[in-house]
Amino acid sequence: MSAANHRYRLTVKAVAAAKPQAREYTIWDALLAHFGVRVQPSGVKSYILQTRVRGRMRKVTLGRFPELSLDAARREGAAVLARLWGGEDVTPPRKARAPLFRDFAARYRERRRHRWKPSSLETYDTYLRARLMPAFGRLRLDAIDHVRVSAWFDAASADRPGAANRAFEILRAMLASARQWGELGGHVPDACANIVRNPRRPVARFLRAEELERLGAALDRRHESHPWLVATLRLLVLTGARLSEILNLHRDGIGALTEDGGSVRIEDSKTGPRTLWLGPEAAAVLAALPRSGESGRVFPEDLTWSRLNAVWRIVREEAGLPGLRIHDCRHTYASQGVINGVGLATVGKLLGHRRRETTAIYAHLDDAALRDAAERAAGVIARHMGYKAEPPPLSDRTGGRDDPERAESVKVPTDPAPAPAGAAGNPDPNDWG
Repeated sequence: MSAANHRYRLTVKAVAAAKPQAREYTIWDALLAHFGVRVQPSGVKSYILQTRVRGRMRKVTLGRFPELSLDAARREGAAVLARLWGGEDVTPPRKARAPLFRDFAARYRERRRHRWKPSSLETYDTYLRARLMPAFGRLRLDAIDHVRVSAWFDAASADRPGAANRAFEILRAMLASARQWGELGGHVPDACANIVRNPRRPVARFLRAEELERLGAALDRRHESHPWLVATLRLLVLTGARLSEILNLHRDGIGALTEDGGSVRIEDSKTGPRTLWLGPEAAAVLAALPRSGESGRVFPEDLTWSRLNAVWRIVREEAGLPGLRIHDCRHTYASQGVINGVGLATVGKLLGHRRRETTAIYAHLDDAALRDAAERAAGVIARHMGYKAEPPPLSDRTGGRDDPERAESVKVPTDPAPAPAGAAGNPDPNDWG
């Protein structure tokens, strides 16, 4: 599109439809002279003014589309033209250059590392090195725009959508901090706005009663050969604790253990210090453990995740639970609590959650639990109303609403001579609205 020979009355629809080309071009407005929209190969569209003042060509950038509306840009353009032709200098003060992403990433890490756990710091370093630096390391912060971030996120999601989500959250937090710390100007649009994260795969599950019986039997068979490992797995199921919390328990934090239960103080959990509450069974498992050494740890230091996972794979296969993860023990604890009437707020405190929304994902109530709950609720109502439920007779036929052999599943008890249906104060019992 030629900037010199074509002028159009710009509309929002026309500007939005303008496609980027191999080279930058400008669409000039027929309504306001010297005013136009510059379209860059990256897709960025900016309102500009270009006019000659005292023999010198002047070009002024007014703002970006769509952050600045077309009408507002026209009004601003007309005001700036009047000031230019009146001899006023409208050159904005030179802005400090935004830092390179790689330089800011180092400062961000330094300011945050004291607040992060070692595992969080390791996660940041991994995603920064593998996902963010190759894409943004050499760019200045104000050059990381929505087009670049969206293209990067789409490409990363095609390979590993979960990793793309995590890297995107780190990038969004970094850019928000840069804006808060004054290293990214407020005039720069949010590069992460309106980017929808990939949906999470529903991998969580919880064990039902018969599955718990099989898991318990499999753990019993391995108790003699792997007592420490079996005790760890039992505590995971009985407390809903995170694996790191169980492996790093210290005897100094254990309170009194009685036949009614007990508690353990955890100083370094994922969400900060918290109390792990123990039922009688969990307290008995913990009380039966011998001292593992002089370090004060409950479990031996050589009891690693890899060793535990090796035994876990054997146990779950023996129990007929292929694919079950160790973390699903935590899901089981929370879900069974909710199914058996424990409120979400209480379950969240037992799990050490900060937000109620986090606890809600563990409430995987299955259809059987919902059906039982519906049966209990309806049973109370039916009892008081005098309804009696009778199972329909079995039949090979699959009759519809008009099948004469289809039995009614609910019978209404006979009452003394009801008033005619439809009479005042006596609505038709078959009219359910």
